[in-house]
Amino acid sequence: MRKTLLFFFAAAIIVLTACAVPVRKYYPNYSNPVYSVAVLPFYNATNDVDGPRMIREEFFKRMQERHYLTTPIKEVDGVLLDQMGITLGSQLEMTSPQQLGEVLGVDGVLYGYVLNFDDITTGLYNVKKVRAGFKLVDTRTGAVVWSEGLGVKSALAGGKAGAGITILKEVKDEGIEPYKSINGIEEIPGLKDWHVMRAAATEKAGDAALISLGEKILTKAMGVHLRAETDVMLDRVMTGFPSGPGSSREAPRRSR
Repeated sequence: MRKTLLFFFAAAIIVLTACAVPVRKYYPNYSNPVYSVAVLPFYNATNDVDGPRMIREEFFKRMQERHYLTTPIKEVDGVLLDQMGITLGSQLEMTSPQQLGEVLGVDGVLYGYVLNFDDITTGLYNVKKVRAGFKLVDTRTGAVVWSEGLGVKSALAGGKAGAGITILKEVKDEGIEPYKSINGIEEIPGLKDWHVMRAAATEKAGDAALISLGEKILTKAMGVHLRAETDVMLDRVMTGFPSGPGSSREAPRRSR
């Protein structure tokens, strides 16, 4: 029990420290034609309502650090509802980037597709998965300026049997076949790739279940459930994300 508690507290520390995003310095990219951007509602292919919303809000925050003029999320949602009747990411297929640009008065729109936001606890096999893809589109031309995706997971196996099950499941992990009906999903590179954030095993399956459930309760209570996996995913996905041209460039927002 003592070892289990120590393992649990160590896991909790890892989760909480991973949630702290380091401050980075980004420089303007004056060749980028996109200055004003709206982060659209994300397509949610999961059973979780809060996860995609958290990822969207975090992406929005990170864009603000990269010399873009970002329309507040509440304003984007209000305009989409009032003028287009859109409330969900899946409804964006009914329109085009050009139409969205006109309605929202922006140079670019950021699409997001959340395929996994899972926390599976069975005792033998305990895994957390966050997978999403994104693309930034120029609303004047419809051209994709940038796109990238990735899956991030952390696993905790219970005993030798659990370790074997974990390895088997990871080898057989799904690709994007179940999501091919989502319009535009195949255009996003990296969605078939997985990064293992951390992997560990306990001697007993019960210990693994206790640790996983305890971590889930703690992170949900603090409002940071799967935040560590989300941060690692966004850190890696946004490595090549282009900075905006910055406010020094004459790029006034379109009139609505």
